[in-house]
Amino acid sequence: MSVYTSQRHSRPSSPPTTTPLRSRSSVAALSNTTYSPTVTNGANSSKLNVVTRVAIEGKAKQGEDGAGIKMYLKISLPLDAISPGSTIPLFPEEHVKILHSQIHPLDNNSVPYDFSSDLCPLLHHAARALNLSSRSSESYNAAFGLSPPTTTASIAGSIKSTKSSGSTKSATPPVDTKYTGHILVSGYNISYVLPKEFPGRVLDSDVYSRSSSSMRRSSVVDRNSVHFMAALDLWVPYASRPPRLPYLLSIPTPRCLHNNVRLRIFAPTSTSASQASLSSADEEGGSWDLTSDPHVTRATSSRQSRSGNYSYGDVADDESSDSSTTGFSDGYGIQGTFPSAERIRVRWAKPIKSVTGEARRRVGVNNVKGEMTCAVLGKMWDPVNQRDGVVMKVTYQGTCKGTWFPGVATMLGMDVSLEAKGSDVSWVPGGNSETWQVGGSQGYTGFDVGASPKPDAPSRHDSLESNYSNGFLTAERAGISRQSSASSSTTSLLRGPLPVPNVADYSFEGPNPSSMSASQTTSMESSVGSLVSSAPSVDAKRPPGVPVTIHINMNELPKVFQFSITGTVLVTPRLRVAPSRSSSPAPAGNEQDIDPESVVIPRFTVLAADAETVSIVLRNETDACTVEFLDSNSSHERATRKVLQRREFSRCSERARFVVKSGVIFAPTGNGDAVAAPNGKLAPPSRPRTPSTSRDRVPSTSGNRGRPLIGMVSRPKRDGALMIPSVVADVTPIVETPEDASRCVPKAYAVRVTLAAPVDAESDWLEFGLAKHASAAVVAGTGPPKVEIVGVSVDDVPVLYETSVAVKQEETAVGLPFEQMSGQEWVSWVKLRVGAAGGGRVVVDYVVTDVDAQKTKVKDRTQFDVFLPTFGLPVGRLQVNIEGNSDLEISSLRTNFSHNQVDGSGRRLLHYSLSPFFYPHITMDLKLPRRPLHSATLLSSNLGQLVAILILWIALAIASVYLVRLNSEVFKLSRALEAYAIAPGPGWNERPPETFTITSTAFQTTRWPWFDAPSESASESISTVTISVTAPPVTITAPAIPTETHRVHPTSDSSSSSLAVFQPLLLNFSNLKWPEVDVDLVLEKIVQGAEKLWFLLRRIYHYPLDPT
Repeated sequence: MSVYTSQRHSRPSSPPTTTPLRSRSSVAALSNTTYSPTVTNGANSSKLNVVTRVAIEGKAKQGEDGAGIKMYLKISLPLDAISPGSTIPLFPEEHVKILHSQIHPLDNNSVPYDFSSDLCPLLHHAARALNLSSRSSESYNAAFGLSPPTTTASIAGSIKSTKSSGSTKSATPPVDTKYTGHILVSGYNISYVLPKEFPGRVLDSDVYSRSSSSMRRSSVVDRNSVHFMAALDLWVPYASRPPRLPYLLSIPTPRCLHNNVRLRIFAPTSTSASQASLSSADEEGGSWDLTSDPHVTRATSSRQSRSGNYSYGDVADDESSDSSTTGFSDGYGIQGTFPSAERIRVRWAKPIKSVTGEARRRVGVNNVKGEMTCAVLGKMWDPVNQRDGVVMKVTYQGTCKGTWFPGVATMLGMDVSLEAKGSDVSWVPGGNSETWQVGGSQGYTGFDVGASPKPDAPSRHDSLESNYSNGFLTAERAGISRQSSASSSTTSLLRGPLPVPNVADYSFEGPNPSSMSASQTTSMESSVGSLVSSAPSVDAKRPPGVPVTIHINMNELPKVFQFSITGTVLVTPRLRVAPSRSSSPAPAGNEQDIDPESVVIPRFTVLAADAETVSIVLRNETDACTVEFLDSNSSHERATRKVLQRREFSRCSERARFVVKSGVIFAPTGNGDAVAAPNGKLAPPSRPRTPSTSRDRVPSTSGNRGRPLIGMVSRPKRDGALMIPSVVADVTPIVETPEDASRCVPKAYAVRVTLAAPVDAESDWLEFGLAKHASAAVVAGTGPPKVEIVGVSVDDVPVLYETSVAVKQEETAVGLPFEQMSGQEWVSWVKLRVGAAGGGRVVVDYVVTDVDAQKTKVKDRTQFDVFLPTFGLPVGRLQVNIEGNSDLEISSLRTNFSHNQVDGSGRRLLHYSLSPFFYPHITMDLKLPRRPLHSATLLSSNLGQLVAILILWIALAIASVYLVRLNSEVFKLSRALEAYAIAPGPGWNERPPETFTITSTAFQTTRWPWFDAPSESASESISTVTISVTAPPVTITAPAIPTETHRVHPTSDSSSSSLAVFQPLLLNFSNLKWPEVDVDLVLEKIVQGAEKLWFLLRRIYHYPLDPT
């Protein structure tokens, strides 16, 4: 029955799985049988290969976008492994469109049941293409006792038209789809939906006269499998078309061991000689160059007729002709068998004449985008050119879009060449790898270097001839091509156009298939004449400038193809001949700045690319070199110079030039004498003529370079030991202006270290450490000092630096030489990148500050440990300058320097021939500043301070003497008051109170000597006392001058007490005398006190030291 196969947008769901049912008559007739079909899960059947035979027929018409393809399948279903109604994928859908499909059952002998050729024309062609036996006279419904299906209006009309046409035989209606299944698109696959029922039948005894013993059950399941034939009408569009690609049909097929194809194609357009253009001069008109993948083997004999073969009947069929012998009557085509494959690709195009003798043809590329990375590894002496070259590792990543080839060949090549303008490119002498490392994405099969010779076997390969523009090809072409003149002049008979009837009979096999290698057989199945292996060329020492041919399989090539090429080469600049001043014009602005040793950055290019863009990245991978390059995007722009330090990279244009400065020259070790070059310069004696694989670093002693390296001042190259010539450190105490005297001691100091960067060091990082002596006193509660890097510069250009704080560990670390040293403690380790600036001026500024200085005592803050750098390289001379300060004085200084000098501005310390990791130790004590006492001029000298102290002590002595004399006079006065007697009258205290006033005036003159010098001191005192008492008036008589007489003291206590109040008022000091003073004794006491005071001041001044 004819079934319309729905596409993806309208696919029906798979029918449910059901158990097969038999008709009632069949069940009664088979009551003695034991048949029970096995029902399995439909998921297991998806992995089955149920197709046992495939036949493909088609025709491609001119002017259409595709070809009509009819695919005929023979299907065998194992009942033990399938489930009725399940879905089995046959082959991928891809871009194929199913127009119509029909399925018809076969008996156990693969004989089709009766059907109508008018109603099912696809089944008629399927039986013929699958080479089945003649169809049976019995229909499927009659064989199994099934009722005819309900006919549709179209089928009923077809049956009536068949009867009206005069046919005596009634048309057999199609079998119901529930017994045959149908084709649909499911899960991006063209699938077969199994029948829902598998009926059986019993052989009729009336028809077949057999004995009861020979009665057997004959049904569709006798051999535990059922057979069907399926016919599919497909539309396959072209996968590619001319002019840049051949006609390509890609037909997906199910996996099968018996496959046959018969495809007719239209005839090529004939072009007259007058209309032929130059573009078609390489094409051979009047024929097609045709190939298939997998390879199609033609039939060696005609279809053998046998009894019982399918009868053609009265239906005319022009396809019944045997194309294997007679060809195609209306055009060209291909016919034969092919092995099992997921798809068959058929290509045809006009043959192109071969210009060169190369077997592998070249492709073209619409657009190429490349990424080029050039890593500079160093310098090396080129023994061939007798010049210094640059060792570079070049890496190219290419992306090709629109790879095309107008012929039918599939094993093709793409040429990629390395270009280096103005330089010679060669392999690194003594290198381990003198070839390229090539890789690629899907479609890449290998590579070779240079052209491959054409094999002697006849081939109908078409090629896209590559126009080599590389300068190496002119000289290398003769050496590369190994084809003899006899073989190159031999003309293949297949190069000419074949007769039209015989094109289909052309076999693309080799002359002796049994003797071909496996690689050649595989290539032959993919394309015509592609017999060259994709392994690299045997001659791997061809120059790097020879193009690399990348092998490509067009059958597997994606839309975007990627490949990579990596290798290490030696680029040597060529000698530039300076033009004469009279005949040559003035150089351009950019050309006059070009250094004679500069090299144009090499780059890869795809020779057959229509459009190509390449981005270049220049990277510095040297250990102790700088790479300076001159970049200019156009010839009219001013070039810009850039410097790349180690591990740095930069993008540049294709016109960029670079030069390696202060490079490490990789050369084999050896000794020799200097050899005079033709240009009069001396070649270095350390360069041997035999290259070696060693990469020892030797100094370059080449002669005059002629010009500086891209505007930089040239420096002499190092011939001595690797060391630091000199280091100068300037130490500056940082003093604040404090209000408190205890805070005048500096809490920080700054150090500026100036040195010359080592030349040709192993690394472009310069390292040094800051350490303190392990025996230095550390105040409890204080942390380690803080080191802050202020700035690092090389030739006044800031550079990168790293600082790591050293952590004190219990055990000594292993593998670090500076931590294995004893007697010191590392505080910090500093790394600064100086690059390859050999001999450049390096300046490092850092500040060292105390931690938690407020908690320490004043005497602890007067002692400073100066942290100076310790280098891992030998140092020739170390000079430390300690700047002085008017407010501070260095009282003591302890160091391990060999020379110590004092100048007006401070201290200068020198040490020579420092070994690696030499620890410079400096500890100094600072004086505290003193406050001014009287005046700035007096305290400016020690004499002024001594005078001030003496004046102070004299004043104290005079005050002491005065107090002694005053005490003596008071004592005498108290003794004189006792001589006066006061006799009060009787009854004085009985009188009424009366107020009176007493006024007394006393005059006294005293003379006393001072250090035997006459001096007078006069004092007058006038005192007026007014007393108010309540007593009668009493007349007081002043007695005369007292004499030495006995007096009678009153015995009344009350009287003595009352008279004591008036005794000071009755004194007469005119006759008092001071005792004599011993002046010598006083002077002696004063001198002793001054000595004690002077000793105390000296002790205070020299504290904590002993003043003696």
